[in-house]
Amino acid sequence: MAKNKNVFNAPKFRVNDEIYGYNDVRIVGEGVESKVVTLSEARNIAEDMELDLIEINSSAKPPIVRIASYEKMMYELKKNAKKNKQSAKPLKEIQLSVNITEHDLKTKANNAKKFIENGSKVKVTLTMKGREIARRDENKRSILEFIVMMDDVAIPESQLRDEGNKTIVILKKKG
Repeated sequence: MAKNKNVFNAPKFRVNDEIYGYNDVRIVGEGVESKVVTLSEARNIAEDMELDLIEINSSAKPPIVRIASYEKMMYELKKNAKKNKQSAKPLKEIQLSVNITEHDLKTKANNAKKFIENGSKVKVTLTMKGREIARRDENKRSILEFIVMMDDVAIPESQLRDEGNKTIVILKKKG
């Protein structure tokens, strides 16, 4: 069975009647003065305000409970988790070959510029086949030309890296 990637792994909070075993608790929340009260008094305050009593920190002395809407709090947590997930930009990859034409190289450079302007890093991979591997230094010409074309918007994050039949460099946004 495949896992659903969109499932939000929210922390489990004890709410209202699930909270037990404490004499005193510290209440916090919007429009509530932070103070230490008995657990039954905290429940009464939450009921009067028509909100939930949510255990935030059980290891504190006394335990901390929040008076708030449980559904609203969970919605905010999900929204923040989704926002943080979206802010991570993926690494885009551009593949080059040794005998790439100048027009194709310009087209790939234009695509890479779009990726970089959108905030992604670009991994440029030059793949060599057969006898091309023996003349590795001569064949790096196309990847070096690509780096020069990208000079106005991007800089190499590191030196060229040889990995078997591939030469790899990662470009990042300038400045």
